[in-house]
Amino acid sequence: MSYIKSFALKKQQRSMRVIKNTGYFRNILFGAEDSLVSTVGVLFGVASSAQTIDQSQILMTGLIVISVEALSMGAGAFLTETSTHELSKKSYQDKPAIDGLLMFSSYFLFGLIPITPYVLISGPYAKIVSLGATLVALFILGYIPTKKIKAAIRMVVVAGSAAVIGFIIATLFNIS
Repeated sequence: MSYIKSFALKKQQRSMRVIKNTGYFRNILFGAEDSLVSTVGVLFGVASSAQTIDQSQILMTGLIVISVEALSMGAGAFLTETSTHELSKKSYQDKPAIDGLLMFSSYFLFGLIPITPYVLISGPYAKIVSLGATLVALFILGYIPTKKIKAAIRMVVVAGSAAVIGFIIATLFNIS
């Protein structure tokens, strides 16, 4: 067998393995996207809510958000997959415990992206860098599954709207 045919066959086999475990991929992608959106939305809103806000409050808020939400999303993925397996007669390749762990890990790790600028940068620029880093991560997440720019832009526009919502709420209900 030629090298090119062998390479193409191996690539096809890898693709088939990924397709068989789409539940795993779905949970990783969903956890990452949801974490980026929720965390940047909350932090951007909190950082925009007052003229001066203590950096430690923003960091604590971010850590609470990703910790609570990662556990909630991981538990939700586990329970949903378990129920789906129990209700269905067909066989599944994925394991509910792995689904939950992947969701938890993905949510927690990607949640660190919007938080990190608040650790490294003080003042109002932190929220802009946080938003920028999050939008770049969302673009990459949108691009990875299909390798299409259109999908990446859709991810940025739809998911990125959370920061706008956070800013609007902070502006409307500014209590400083």
